[in-house]
Amino acid sequence: MVAFWACSPSSEKVKAADWRQVPVSIEMSLAKGAPGAGLVPAPVYGQGTTVYVRSEPELSNTHVARVEAVQTRIGKGLILQVWLTKAGADRIADLTAHHIGDSLAILVNSVVVSVPIIQEALDPGTKLPSDIGVPLGPEESRQLALAVAKTWPAVRAR
Repeated sequence: MVAFWACSPSSEKVKAADWRQVPVSIEMSLAKGAPGAGLVPAPVYGQGTTVYVRSEPELSNTHVARVEAVQTRIGKGLILQVWLTKAGADRIADLTAHHIGDSLAILVNSVVVSVPIIQEALDPGTKLPSDIGVPLGPEESRQLALAVAKTWPAVRAR
């Protein structure tokens, strides 16, 4: 299983986020620590820092097959388990293979929630989810979990 973890949030909120937004958007974009050509500033939620990302993400909802929200066992927030489409899995494998050592911004509803460093080529395929830790308080976690369930309704066995 591949995991993208968010850092613990500070009490300062960078951007007012609407965690109730439906559909929920999930995006991944290469991130830099300094401004550059074609990059836009993106505050990191709860961190008081800013990264710079491309205006067009490398992966978006078109690459996502399914998402489920799961409460964390320790700490606060929730984990989004993200299953990618075949195109999404191929894209993340290629992207990470060519950008080891670079940062990847994870955006939920256009808010940067995590900026892990790519340490190896990732090839999650379509069978296993990637975990994205989203550092939210209890009410925000509940709101986002409900929005995720509305965006990607659970598949019921027949």
